Amino acid sequence: MSDPRTIDLLLWNSFMGKAYSVSDCFKENGIGILARVCKDAGFTVVIEDPARIDFYTAFTRNYLMPKLSELSERVFTFKNRGDMISLRKEWNLLQDELTRIIREKMEKYIDELARKTLENRVKVLGIKTWLGDRFAYSERLAQRVRELSPNTLVIAGGPQVNQFKAHALERSPFDFCIDVEGEVTLIQIMNTVKEVYSRGGTKSDALKKITDLAQAGKIFNILYRDDNGEVKETAIKRLSLNSKPFPLYEKEDGKVNIAVINESSGCYYGKCNFCTHPNITGKYQTRDIGITIKEIRETVTEMGTGLFRFAGSTTPVSLSNRIADALLTEGIHIEYSMFVRAETNAKKRMPELIGAYERIIRSGLKAVFLGAETANNDVLSEIMGKGNSAEDIYFTVAALKQASYNQKKHLDVGLSFIYPCPLPSGSAITHEQILEENLHLLQELKDEGYKPDSVLVTPAAPLPGTAWQMEPGRFGFELPEDYFQTVLRYEYELTKDPSTWPELNVSLHGIKFVDILKMSGLMEKKVRDMDYTVNVSDEHCLAARSAGFPGQKGLEEFKMKTDRSLLTTDYSFLADVYRKINTHSRQLAEKNFPSSHRTLFGGEKVS
Repeated sequence: MSDPRTIDLLLWNSFMGKAYSVSDCFKENGIGILARVCKDAGFTVVIEDPARIDFYTAFTRNYLMPKLSELSERVFTFKNRGDMISLRKEWNLLQDELTRIIREKMEKYIDELARKTLENRVKVLGIKTWLGDRFAYSERLAQRVRELSPNTLVIAGGPQVNQFKAHALERSPFDFCIDVEGEVTLIQIMNTVKEVYSRGGTKSDALKKITDLAQAGKIFNILYRDDNGEVKETAIKRLSLNSKPFPLYEKEDGKVNIAVINESSGCYYGKCNFCTHPNITGKYQTRDIGITIKEIRETVTEMGTGLFRFAGSTTPVSLSNRIADALLTEGIHIEYSMFVRAETNAKKRMPELIGAYERIIRSGLKAVFLGAETANNDVLSEIMGKGNSAEDIYFTVAALKQASYNQKKHLDVGLSFIYPCPLPSGSAITHEQILEENLHLLQELKDEGYKPDSVLVTPAAPLPGTAWQMEPGRFGFELPEDYFQTVLRYEYELTKDPSTWPELNVSLHGIKFVDILKMSGLMEKKVRDMDYTVNVSDEHCLAARSAGFPGQKGLEEFKMKTDRSLLTTDYSFLADVYRKINTHSRQLAEKNFPSSHRTLFGGEKVS
């Protein structure tokens, strides 16, 4: 008989002591999937997910909030003030003090969580890692658990492990890392730990047994250390999308009721030189439409959730059209966002694309994100490897917007650019030319009535496993020797002027990192001057509209106020937004029930 005080698995969603993004508090499907498979296998599972607005509000409360809130209005609302330099200096000093306060809070939190791990005799601690400070705090928790609860096995996974692979384990105190998928691997580890401990074995025995199985090729997707301390990885094996379990969500969990749907995995094109998705997701997969519809229906009926994000790196119009047909045929009322790709030969296919997008919009599509990257065809082909053209980008956006107009249903379209970006070797193309062509495309779309709702601008980054990273010289990058370990823990200090960020020692065609950031900022400014909203993603558009922020002014207000909430740690606005989103999500779900059952989820709230 198992000890009731023992927890088999504690799953921790890592965080940095404060909110990072508006979408932090959305439903957590990755942990939900692992929780389901482990509970179904008979293990006791506890989830520690700080990404809830009530937790953030209580945890980050500090004496600087009033001053930061007052100063933020002066710093970010009136940008041409004569005293801006002194205001920025004061702002940066306050942010330094806030960082110190948050670090003290995090040290206490981590110590308490490690002690709870000991008190509950947790056999396995699973950590979902994210970038920057969240990865650093994941390491700190792993180290503290080693000190206080030495019999607990510590395993890391999540986006940062998936992207950095062996580098995530090389200098970290984790016992193992799980790469890509954990549904099968984690169960194997849990069963091995259970077997070893049931025979009176120790953590050392469990570590050896798991390592032996990995070396024998009997556990897939695991990063481990061999007898010499060198990090090794077993073969990657992915489940078919059709066999993946649905996530286990808890009611009244304080999360924002926007759920993720795995309608596809990866990208059907998968050849972009800058994109890390194929390295993570592997071969492109689509899920059976019937299974996708079943998950949507179950999430609607069991959780009272009517808002969704499609998880695919880029959902092709052919797949989204079939999903739309099924949603419309079955009369399921939801709203959702997704990633799309510029369709090849879009100009010739305009009537077909408009018809397909009209159907998709009728089914509930509210926002899309499209990666344009650049409006220069030579760069698209030679540097990006996109497989489409600037004309394809233009006419795909035009088709999306025309379909929206025809249906009289607004569709938010986000268009992203990489600037500055690598330039073709030996060409006469300049960064100034690229910027001019990008702005010209945006002006054309605006003039023709196809104006995107948001433009996202990011500087070029050689992500692990991409052609840009593996062949940096070919693309004009110069990377430091310790590039992986530095970027793995690098925190993009969004609360501060990028000129004050730590130097990365990364350059592009001889341009230093800080100057790369300035160039990206210049394009942002010029795009704003063209009356575009900047840097609002598709999921944030979905959130804004669901919370009652219409039109461009609404999107601008949503962006400004959420940014200030994140920068000042005063989360009162976010809490109000999340309540409104949950009300809208519930009301959408209730449209799928007879009127007599529409109060079923009426008590749900985010505090």
